[in-house]
Amino acid sequence: MQTVNQRNRDAGVPIDVQYADIDYMDANKIFTIDPVNYRGLREYFLQLNTNGIRIIIMLDPFTIDDQKYYTPTIEGIKQDVFIKWENGSLMKGACWPGEVFSPDFFTNRTHIWWAQMITDFRRVNLTFDGVWLDMNEPAMFGTNEDAPWNWNITRSNHTLKCPLSTWDDPPYRTKAVFRYDESVNRTSRLSDHTLCMSAIQGEIDSETGKAMYRHYDVHSLYGWSQTKPTLDIIRSLTGQRSLLLPRSTFVGSGQWSAHWLGDNAALWSEMKLSLIGLVEFNWFGIPMVGADICGFDQIPTQEMCTRWQQVGAFYPLARNHNIWKLPDQDPGAWEPSATAIMVSALRIRYTLLPHYYTLFYKAHTQGSTVIRPLFHEYPTDKITLDIYLQFLVGSHIMIAPVTDDGAREVQVYIPASKWYDYYTGVPVTVQAQYTTLQAPLTTIPILLRGGIIIPTQLYANNTKYSRMNPFNLIIVLDSNGNAEGDLFYDDGETIDTIETNAYFYAIYKWSSQCRQLKIEIIKNNYAQMSNLILNSLTFYGLSGVSSNIIVNGKQMPVIQKSQTQIMEVIGLGLSMSKNYTLMWLQQNETWSSNDQNNAACNWKSTYTTSPTSISLRSESPYTIYSKNTFFCFFILSLFNLLH
Repeated sequence: MQTVNQRNRDAGVPIDVQYADIDYMDANKIFTIDPVNYRGLREYFLQLNTNGIRIIIMLDPFTIDDQKYYTPTIEGIKQDVFIKWENGSLMKGACWPGEVFSPDFFTNRTHIWWAQMITDFRRVNLTFDGVWLDMNEPAMFGTNEDAPWNWNITRSNHTLKCPLSTWDDPPYRTKAVFRYDESVNRTSRLSDHTLCMSAIQGEIDSETGKAMYRHYDVHSLYGWSQTKPTLDIIRSLTGQRSLLLPRSTFVGSGQWSAHWLGDNAALWSEMKLSLIGLVEFNWFGIPMVGADICGFDQIPTQEMCTRWQQVGAFYPLARNHNIWKLPDQDPGAWEPSATAIMVSALRIRYTLLPHYYTLFYKAHTQGSTVIRPLFHEYPTDKITLDIYLQFLVGSHIMIAPVTDDGAREVQVYIPASKWYDYYTGVPVTVQAQYTTLQAPLTTIPILLRGGIIIPTQLYANNTKYSRMNPFNLIIVLDSNGNAEGDLFYDDGETIDTIETNAYFYAIYKWSSQCRQLKIEIIKNNYAQMSNLILNSLTFYGLSGVSSNIIVNGKQMPVIQKSQTQIMEVIGLGLSMSKNYTLMWLQQNETWSSNDQNNAACNWKSTYTTSPTSISLRSESPYTIYSKNTFFCFFILSLFNLLH
């Protein structure tokens, strides 16, 4: 872990979060640390924290059946937290450490036990900032089989065997069940790979004297039921938002957690499927989502991993993660030329983080999406309905990744708007039709739609440092020469900053008719904003139009970026926490202070000037904004080396 983390930092790869997979545990038992291979882990994590890197550890829900020495199980039995058979005996299955019990998160006593176990582990053993909740479908090994696949490791051939019942063997089986008939040479059952559906769960019903649920009733809610109690205890321990990453989620999970798309494979087809997953989970109200970049299983080629890292840089949750027994695939593991390409894509991501953060604010307050398909913005264009290999970040940034081996160009559909090449500023000359974009290995095609102002911030090796860097406004003019945008910002850590009004919100509008850029601060309750500056403007669609910008009565030149049609103004040095009106002059035009009073301009905006008027439910299904990863959007997960 130390070697891999350091080589990526040395290569300039941005890293905000280091994950610890199950390997850090002693014999795969939760709330333990391997005393040999991970000796000194606590001290190492504290060191990473000082460098701005957050720590997220894995916790499975299950505890090993060691009733003599293992405290979580001993205390769990005392507090009656484990799922039972109807006769009151504990239901025991098999998983990573061997024979295990499953906590019932539908009871309050389990919440209390779980909170105490996490509290003791964090206080005594290991400091961490967030939790990765794995195996919480719940997933068991070998249910209804003679032995689990890992029996030779655990030295136990015990498996959970479910008796025939209405719940385990209903007359109508799901597709997820009957698809496995051939692989197991028998009729598959609902309980295969999980708990028995006949298990009882939940609090005791006061009228019936029985548990409220069968596992059949709440199976799909197991991960959901574990998520909020975990968030509650982590927040109470850290005093910050934290991040939870469960493998199993359900409707409403987005108010508490992120999600990753499970154990994928290093296949081009899986890269394509990840783009569908991004859109779907944004629809489900879980916008902080991503796939394991370069694939969890199987071995990617260098080109595949390069292309996957390029598109993965724009996942809301960007995480490079693979199985421990395969070769390293982190960005720093490849040839320097490939690493440089990956770093380049990640640096674009980091410059766009203020825009992503504003999109998450809107997901939190308005239920909107961060990643969306083209037809969200062009609902009357039927061609967009079938397009999934292009996606939008917000409404105006189009990502058109290369998802085929050896491809050096992509066919991209251009909806009926004004679009520009992100790298060159060259306008796209077609609309409402397909066109071919060049895509050398060094480049992921990105297009900007006219009409947007995108606040950006200079990249750094993680957000602890990038948050201190100067801002820039990317001003992308539409066919009428106008653009507008907004920025939400806070400290990235404090819980409920919107509800307490402890944030910054500004609206930006460029009008060619008014010949002005207007900066209007709507909410200015984040004190550190006064320490940050707006240092530059970047224009798309302004080529050859103007030569100077008037800033506080001073003329500043608008210069053309080398070998592009992008125009820039640099060295502004304006406080981010103040209102401004910047005017521009055409060639050979003079300016006087009276020109500042342009009362004829009609500054109508599509952006609300009163964001706090939004009515927030106490538990909005879109509160992922307030749970996101500390304003840390690139997460490096490395498990290949033990130490």
